[in-house]
Amino acid sequence: MSGRLVAAIALLLVGTVADVWSTYLAISTGEFVEGSPVGRTFITWLGPLRGMLVTKALGMVVIGIPVAVAGGSRRLVATVMCAGVGAISLLAAGRNLLLVAGYWP
Repeated sequence: MSGRLVAAIALLLVGTVADVWSTYLAISTGEFVEGSPVGRTFITWLGPLRGMLVTKALGMVVIGIPVAVAGGSRRLVATVMCAGVGAISLLAAGRNLLLVAGYWP
């Protein structure tokens, strides 16, 4: 396994944990509003944890398809999918923390 893929998987894991933790923190303060309509739907149907995980899996598919169609190798597709969703998850966690701190409208 390449170093980039390992780093992308680590980013995915860290981002997912941060997003889930910060979402539960925001929910506990009563300030949470899901920013994505797709995420909101899955969270409503499946609950917070399973809904977020399904949303992340769907995000990986959406990110990976164009890379695969463009001719990327399986390793490249996996790396881009993991890194992309991990980075988006870290951004969502940051948004949640700003929301709890009162700095997000």
